[in-house]
Amino acid sequence: MVLVEELSEQNEAHSYDDDDDDGSLTPSMVFNQIMGQTLMLSFHEHPLHTHYSSTGQCDGCPELREKGLDGYRCDTCGFTVHKECLESSPEINHPSHKRHPLTLLIHGLPLVAQDHNCRLCGEKVGKLVYHCSICDFSLDLYCARNPLQLIVYFKKCHEHTLTLMPRLICFTCNACGLESDRSPYICPQCDFMIHEGCINLPRVISMIRHVHRISRTYFLGFGDWKCGVCRRRIDGRYGAYSCSVCPDYAVHSRCATRRDVWDGRELEDEPEESDECEEPFEVVSDGVINHFSHREHNLRLEDGLSLTNINDICLRCRACARPVYSNMFYSCMQCDDFILHETCANLPRKKRHVLHNHQLTLYYDENIVKDCPMLHGVFLCSACRRLCSGFRYECCNITLDVRCGSISEPFSYECHPHPLFQTSLDSKVCVTCKQESDYVLTCMDCDFVLDFKCATLPPNVRYKYDRDPLRLCYDGDKDLTSSYWCEICEREMDKENILYTCESSGSTIHIECILGDFRYVKPRLHFEFNKRKWEVALNGINRPGCYKCGFRCKGPFVAVSLDYTNSYVCPLLCLWRGETLIFNSIRD
Repeated sequence: MVLVEELSEQNEAHSYDDDDDDGSLTPSMVFNQIMGQTLMLSFHEHPLHTHYSSTGQCDGCPELREKGLDGYRCDTCGFTVHKECLESSPEINHPSHKRHPLTLLIHGLPLVAQDHNCRLCGEKVGKLVYHCSICDFSLDLYCARNPLQLIVYFKKCHEHTLTLMPRLICFTCNACGLESDRSPYICPQCDFMIHEGCINLPRVISMIRHVHRISRTYFLGFGDWKCGVCRRRIDGRYGAYSCSVCPDYAVHSRCATRRDVWDGRELEDEPEESDECEEPFEVVSDGVINHFSHREHNLRLEDGLSLTNINDICLRCRACARPVYSNMFYSCMQCDDFILHETCANLPRKKRHVLHNHQLTLYYDENIVKDCPMLHGVFLCSACRRLCSGFRYECCNITLDVRCGSISEPFSYECHPHPLFQTSLDSKVCVTCKQESDYVLTCMDCDFVLDFKCATLPPNVRYKYDRDPLRLCYDGDKDLTSSYWCEICEREMDKENILYTCESSGSTIHIECILGDFRYVKPRLHFEFNKRKWEVALNGINRPGCYKCGFRCKGPFVAVSLDYTNSYVCPLLCLWRGETLIFNSIRD
């Protein structure tokens, strides 16, 4: 165990001799000066201040604390450290390395060190590290404070006692099938080796990507196994999770227990739970339903092809806020403005989704959304980061509009020939818009990456100057005949980006110009952002100037301030930036 040394007044008064600097931290050099809330350390050139970090990130150890970090921070260079890391003992005897004591280094590992990772957890060590120069053995401060048990017996994992081997040794974990180079737990009589983190893998779990429970096994058997999460090959000689109902379904152990896939519950000996949920509507008669979002009146099925009046054509669905166009839709038999696409009326009230480890619930009210309490009347979709109105799927800290909430695997994208999957938690750059996103769909056959913002774009839209609808195109589609100039903003277009084009007229238009940032908000809707009131309105023929960026608003809709006269916002980014009204000269 690491001994945390209490700092006495005598320790504080000791001076530091530069000639004795051997890279280690001694009690006499811990504090040179304490002045109020400011701390001067002998090994750091800038003063440190008491600091709380909500992320819990420490430069001394890899531990991320859910309750945040209480410690010290340097405002000059950003060095942040836990209080207990700063007070670590200068030398320890550790059970994982009994041959020699470990010395606390304060400037990181020496250049001659060959292994720059913690011997136990494998994480890269920080500036503060315990090290044995004789054996090139290093521990980060978290592993030094929390030593692993040398002997473990866990019947659910293995029938025999497991022994820690804290040394560099290449092995393949029998539980997860991943290779590693250090510190396995071993059973010599069974030739069994396992990561410390795999010892407590659950036996039976429910995974959001599969409808049945799956169980852990140490041997899948030979065959062409593919993981149901990451879609990569599984080596049947090692452990994984499999489904007793679906004989061809298996998942890597690490993929099955990812935080976005598994809810953290061990279900061994737990009774099965039903996934049944209430239907979204009751059938009253042929073509007439009573929807859960509009219990007071019945809805009648109508054909969008019958709409001829321009005002009727612009009718918007209450769930997705998109126009009805020629789609089948339900309209309220008593209210003039309550309309649902037939597909939106059939949205399930609960559903599994690839972005969250619990079932999502469909909401239709306009309560404050959990992750953005500044918004009232609208919400921000967690996947596409668009401002939306209408129905939403929600659970815990995730909120999805009905477009992103309806994405499932495999996802078929009109502009790509292969199926797409949500396989990784890593942020990637979308191929079609060239923007980085946390939530993406990837192709397992090529390097195609698509973010949710582009995946949910409508395949066809209408433009007032084109008789035929515009089609979504990507990567210089061979059918394009126009030069790449936007019909709305009259700027040259990057043909490598996704765009809309009309096959008959040859016109091309930017996504943002034809749809705008308020594409998924119902027109004339009032909402609040940061206690200011706005209305979504049609853009005028003169295109008013955005009060924040100064450019003329290009999209079909703008946000009009209800608190200030002649205040317009076009891009969503300007609404976010608009904490104070700044009127700039209007630029084209």
